[in-house]
Amino acid sequence: MNGITSLPANDAAERIVRHFQEAGFPGITEALVIRIGLKKGDRHEAEAAFGRAADLGAPPPVSEYFEIRPYGFHSRLRSFAQAKAEVPSDFGANLRYKLPAIYFGAAPVIADDALATGTKYDALVKFSDNVLDYAVAVLLNDPTSSFFEYMDSHRGNDWQKIIGDFGAAALAFDQEVDLF
Repeated sequence: MNGITSLPANDAAERIVRHFQEAGFPGITEALVIRIGLKKGDRHEAEAAFGRAADLGAPPPVSEYFEIRPYGFHSRLRSFAQAKAEVPSDFGANLRYKLPAIYFGAAPVIADDALATGTKYDALVKFSDNVLDYAVAVLLNDPTSSFFEYMDSHRGNDWQKIIGDFGAAALAFDQEVDLF
């Protein structure tokens, strides 16, 4: 990341990890906050392109349709540089295929990868609606199936209590580094 270790939403990433650990999910040890911007097209075009790729068993066309930038990170297991280097494998295809739903959907939006293991991200969550054409979402590792039951049962919660106000920080911090 060119030596960048301080991202504007690092505190939010840590709050997210701590919140879920205190809620009974000690396996959640890492959160990567990302900002997603649409490069081209609309919902219909992006969903169709991602659907075609899935049908063909091809990689999802992430970099063609979306710009994904890091805005916060917290982990007890690895550094940001290590996590960034592993994003291509840890942000698995099962989650990447769901990017159109995350970007275009009304919050909260939850996508999971039941096959993720180790440091691979198991969940991609958008806690709040898009601001200025950007979605801010969080990649989480190691949630259990009960984590998703928790998310489903807490959809009405004020997610801002968990994440804080990192949307404004993510929009103000215009880093020229894509994750893909």
